[in-house]
Amino acid sequence: MSMMNPVSRAHSRRLIFAALLIATLAYMFWTGSRYPSLDEKAMMGGAIQLEDPLGFEAVLPIERGLSVMQRIAYSTVNWIDTNKKGMTFGLLFGAAFLTLLGYLRRRNFRLPFSNSLYGMFLGAPLGVCVNCAAPIAKGLYQGGSRAETTLSAMIASPTLNIVVMTMSFSLLPFYIAATKLVLSLFVILVAVPILCRFIPREKLLSNVTGSERAPMAPALDEADDLPIESFPQAVLHFGLDFARNLWFILKTTLPLMLLAGLLGAIAGTLMPPQGLALGDFGPLGVAVVAVIGTFMPVPIGFDVVLSGALLNGGASHGFIMALVFTLGSYSIYSFLIVGTSVGWRAAVMLGGIVMGLGFAAGLGAEAYRDFQTRRAIEMLVSEAAAEPAQSLLPAAAQAGPDAAGFISLERLPYAASSAPRGETAFTRLEAWQIGIDHPVEFSFADMWPPFWEGRAITSGDIDRDGDADLVFASTRAGLHIYLNDGSGQFEAGQSEIGAVADLPVFNAVLVDIDGDGWLDLFLATYQQGLYVLPNRDGRFDPDGLRPVSNREDAILAMALSFGDVDRDGDLDVALGNWAAGWYRRIPGEESRNRIVFNDGGALSGDVFADLPGIPGETLSILLSDLDNNGTQDLLVGNDFEVPDYFYLGDGDGGFSAMTRQDGRIPMTTTTTMSVSANDLTNNGEPEIYLAQIAGRASGVSSRLRMQPIEDYCDGILREADRAVCQQNMDIKNWYRPGNALDPSFANHCAPLAEPYRSECRGMLIKDIAIQNRNPDMCALVPVGQIRARQYCDIHFQPSRPMTSSEQDAAIPQILARNVLLQPAGDGSYTEQAHALGLEVGGWSWDVSIADFDNDGWQDVYIVNGTWVPNEVTPSNIFLRNNGGTGFEEVTEAWGLSDYLITAAATVTDIDHDGDLDMITVPVNGPAVVFLNNARDTRAIGFEFDDRIGNRDGIGARVEIRYGENGEQMQMREVQLGGGYMSFDAPLAHFGLGEATQIDSATIRWADGGVTRIDEPLQAGATYRITRTDIDQGQAPLEDSRP
Repeated sequence: MSMMNPVSRAHSRRLIFAALLIATLAYMFWTGSRYPSLDEKAMMGGAIQLEDPLGFEAVLPIERGLSVMQRIAYSTVNWIDTNKKGMTFGLLFGAAFLTLLGYLRRRNFRLPFSNSLYGMFLGAPLGVCVNCAAPIAKGLYQGGSRAETTLSAMIASPTLNIVVMTMSFSLLPFYIAATKLVLSLFVILVAVPILCRFIPREKLLSNVTGSERAPMAPALDEADDLPIESFPQAVLHFGLDFARNLWFILKTTLPLMLLAGLLGAIAGTLMPPQGLALGDFGPLGVAVVAVIGTFMPVPIGFDVVLSGALLNGGASHGFIMALVFTLGSYSIYSFLIVGTSVGWRAAVMLGGIVMGLGFAAGLGAEAYRDFQTRRAIEMLVSEAAAEPAQSLLPAAAQAGPDAAGFISLERLPYAASSAPRGETAFTRLEAWQIGIDHPVEFSFADMWPPFWEGRAITSGDIDRDGDADLVFASTRAGLHIYLNDGSGQFEAGQSEIGAVADLPVFNAVLVDIDGDGWLDLFLATYQQGLYVLPNRDGRFDPDGLRPVSNREDAILAMALSFGDVDRDGDLDVALGNWAAGWYRRIPGEESRNRIVFNDGGALSGDVFADLPGIPGETLSILLSDLDNNGTQDLLVGNDFEVPDYFYLGDGDGGFSAMTRQDGRIPMTTTTTMSVSANDLTNNGEPEIYLAQIAGRASGVSSRLRMQPIEDYCDGILREADRAVCQQNMDIKNWYRPGNALDPSFANHCAPLAEPYRSECRGMLIKDIAIQNRNPDMCALVPVGQIRARQYCDIHFQPSRPMTSSEQDAAIPQILARNVLLQPAGDGSYTEQAHALGLEVGGWSWDVSIADFDNDGWQDVYIVNGTWVPNEVTPSNIFLRNNGGTGFEEVTEAWGLSDYLITAAATVTDIDHDGDLDMITVPVNGPAVVFLNNARDTRAIGFEFDDRIGNRDGIGARVEIRYGENGEQMQMREVQLGGGYMSFDAPLAHFGLGEATQIDSATIRWADGGVTRIDEPLQAGATYRITRTDIDQGQAPLEDSRP
């Protein structure tokens, strides 16, 4: 045995050039394409959404309504686009290796195993996809490498990529990821050497004749007597050698690549592994999955991401095992290249080995999971030593005036800024530092939707002392109330809240229901109904707590919005119902939304109207006048496959849905989590912004700042808060909920302290029931674990399939980016998110839109993150409005970075200094305050005391004009809803830039009345506008505060 020896000195320079070329290509590929791209996919982890059957992203979207031929054609084009960079490098690598090997003596290791080991160490560092590895294998083989080296390098390159292996251990159960790794090594080091014993001896080394002969450098014996080449000669001849070899690789592999893409698109369209893997488990199904997975030509990492998505969607572990091993280890392109090079016997045998191992691994994984399931049930139930819980689902679930009136104004001047002078525009504080001692309420039982995204926050003046107070919803204590002392410091408010303290309050909104001028609390609980907690002279009255009827089978009103939809002077509520979320996706009728009408100052729920359309998992809902006709319209943001709805209101309480056939809404988001309607361009017309999981598999890192998940708790200041956080993160490291659970981890419960130990047992039994698709197992959840039993029962409720007519009428949905709908002037909208820089938001939850720098243009702040398994957490995102021409991401520069998973936020001026502050509610962390440090900026605000319509002017539109000849204009609508579980104090805030006053203000009230103030109003104050039906006169406009 001897290693490869270089040619004579005559060609030594060519050898150096070839080695440098390979090194350069490798460096460019690793740093400019492969590893940055894979790092981004690893960062997105469970957040990646697949846009095509054969790849991560689609240059031509695969939309509903396309014919089969169109889908195949689109998917082929998408496959070429996805693979163009990797395949280009693969072709160049193949030609470069062929050129390099032409300068070396073709002496390989004597033992087949040694040649395979050499191939593994050659292929693994390259880290290219199975398709990209095929032309490289072609170059290696034609250059003189033995078949063992060629085939092992081809398999090792995609399967032993370090980033992909890390992703698999992150997204999949440990035993599945470990089995995939072991089987890959088995194929490379054992199966390939054995396989090569059964192929013709002449095929072990390239001996191709005729048109398939690769151009080679002169043999060593012929070159021994040649003179040493000069540097220019070496460059010229090396270039010619490489060009000839590149042409050879192109003409022998490129046509097969295009054919493979077409065949893959046909298979992916007609027999997508997504559909196959979600069926009932059985040997025939595993065999079909193994066959499809073996020949699908997918990009690197796709096997792990698709398997993770299918696992969360309910696919059996056996199907996942078969798919994740076969997909990406081999492909139809590999088959064609091996067949035309090493021979068809080798191609068939290698494909059969991958297929057979995938089939056996699938059966084995399912048997192992069944064994571990029985063991886990025995362990968890015996340890619980408690009677099974009773089902906790409801029984049904188991089966304007004509005139505007008179107004008066009161001027409330801004106070001096209380914020410290900082280096950035905002100062981040933990909320306890200003008296908001909100506890970290998160534990094992919260690691399931909707609890893993936090609770609601609402702001408003509870005691009417002129400043913004705060209320946090709590599923442990009912409510946490904090009163503002007027300077931006807070103290704990009312603690005696009676029966509310025992309610799992998820959503809480400060809103004046009865029109008495005091903000009541509208409460939505998890599975225990809706309530109004009245405010009596600044204190909430527990004895006055009254229920509000929703659907009998409703789980949770996740989204709420208030407005006067029938223009009778009081506030009605739109209920956005939600059922199960991530692991069920399409709910039943229990999730149908409805409007509850206010009847004489009371919301009883007895007077209501169910909204037409498909019931969805509604995360955001907003009443707003979208078409500027004086009536409240309705935006409904649904998660997953059920589309969003855009309803037009008739002013009498009726709503009609816009459809695809109307041609007014070009598209909407798929995983919608926030809807908003705001004037971002100061033209008086609101844009509609819809936020979802927004960040494609590539290019995300340039817009999203990420922090490793292991650093999640490091920045928390208080030791006790940090300890709670870290305990939960330690659990997150091993706990994969739902179908992704590894049942062998049942032994992780016993070492935990209470209440985590009992919660762990209940949650794991729930997960095992879901894995086994067996609702009877829910009865095994221990009696004390109420929430885990609820999760389990809800999961098995029937879904309501969409009808073909409903699907046909649905607004088209897109993936992976946010949507900004801009009025086109004819009642329709155009999509402008990418053009204005608003398309990326991460795992976008609440979106706060306001003028944070008082320059006269509204900015966008997006809180995001998710408890879904990921290797990183993203920062929130601040997008500054550049004068209506676009948005610039300036999060870090403005001091608004925060890597805690956050879903809810409220915007209000807590210190009444004329700039807007923010309070956010992270998951598994303390509440956070962002104090606005703006100084010497000019602003004006309006709040309302409407004695004719609803007291706080919800639904009123305010338009101001200022500047030379009044050419500058801004508009705000006072809204209560939208976003995600986030409710702002009713205030119309305007930054004025350099202006010191406004020339006029026009208020269009919710009941249709219009008031115009044609007198200058000085900046530097909030103006309280009181409207009555009796002329009480206007007192001189003087400051009402010292």
